[in-house]
Parts: sequence; C-alpha cells; structure tokens
Amino acid sequence: MTLKPPPKSPEPPFSVRRPFLFLEEEGVTRLTLVRHAQQDYPSGTDYDPKQWDDPPLSGLGTTQAMAVSATLAEDFEVDVVACSTMNRAIETARIIAAPHGLEPIVRPELVEVQTFNQLEHGVDPRTLIDPEDWAAREARFERFVKWDEMPFGEGSAEFRQRAVGAIEQLVADFEGQSIVLVSHGGVINAYLGWILGIEEDMFFLPSHCSITTVWAKGEVRRVHSVNERQHLHVGIHTN
Repeated sequence: MTLKPPPKSPEPPFSVRRPFLFLEEEGVTRLTLVRHAQQDYPSGTDYDPKQWDDPPLSGLGTTQAMAVSATLAEDFEVDVVACSTMNRAIETARIIAAPHGLEPIVRPELVEVQTFNQLEHGVDPRTLIDPEDWAAREARFERFVKWDEMPFGEGSAEFRQRAVGAIEQLVADFEGQSIVLVSHGGVINAYLGWILGIEEDMFFLPSHCSITTVWAKGEVRRVHSVNERQHLHVGIHTN
C-alpha cells in the first residue's frame, strides 16, 4: 500500500512562512557558504607573513574537504562552485566540485580580509606600534571584533563592502541556481553580518568545512542555517 502525504494546509492571510523562501518557489537561489578546509599552519615561533598569507591545505584539511564534498553531493544538485584565489579555498573547491563535473569559478574579490597588507613582507607590525597602544588595540579587538583595530590592513567598512559586493555579484550572475561558495571565515561573517544587521566583523567562528546556507530571491535574503558541521566527526573537526 502506498501512503499518500497529507494535504497541505492553506496559508493564513498573513503567513509567517511566506517571507522565508522555499526552494520549491520559482527563482530562489540557494547559496551554500563553505569555509575552506584546514590550512597547513606555520610551525615556527616567529611571525612570518609569507608563511601565513596563503598556505595550502594540511593533510587533515584534505580529509575535511572530502567529507563536506560527500555531504553536498548527497544532499542536492550543485550548479556552480566558486571560490577565492587563495590556495586553501581553491583546493577545497576542487574537491567539492569534482563529483559534479564542475570546475571552480575563481574570483579575487572573495579573498579573506587583508590584515597587515600595507607592510612589506617580513615586517612584524608589533615593532611599529607602541606596546601600550598595541595591547589596547588587542583588548578592543577581543571585545568588539572589528578589523579597524588591526593596523596596516583592510578596514571594517572597506572589507565588508568588498565581500558583500562580490557575493551579491555571484548571486546575480547565477540567479535561481544552486551555488556553493568556498570562502573564508571573515567573508562568511561579513555577508551574514550584512544580512542580519550585526556590526561585529566576526560574530562567530565558522568551523573548517562547515556549511552555512542563505536563500535569495529579488531583494530578499534569508539565512537558513549557520555553521553546520554534523558531517565533521570529532576526529576531523577543527576551527
């Protein structure tokens, strides 16, 4: 015997469901934001900007990327995979794109916030600022999490404008499709902060290869999930 689903109830005059978009509604864009997998962190004790700027994935990071790739391949069709120009994002995006026969679209505007990018390579920013001022900046950053507190780099408003503009361009370019964007913690926070009206530049720390979903149609943007990580078991979960 085949069981039939119950009939759908009619919506009331002012439905609380209608504003939140559903994929069965025509023209809805599904945007899946994935933070890149774990990068190969520098092992030295001295701060060397070259080693921190653009490292490849670690061995664990490759495992994380394979885990999120398998989950996304099972859950829904993917039309587009996009990423920033940074190695850790490109490598993660290629692993995600492979089961769908796609090649990632690489866009430089999606790179992570550029901290200390106004300095020459090899210069430690702590040597250029009075220690008391440096400590005060660190304290304010820990309290308010604003990129403006990091000297010699990209400011809060500048970065949010860049990140949001790049993602909105991606949504416009592939309207009504399923997009997976492999990006960075700062970029994901900038976009969600813009949607939700949150002033902090980093109001949560996405796990490596976590999933955050936003559905879009016209001028409407709805956050449907944040920092999903059920596909990352204890042995491979990192922040």
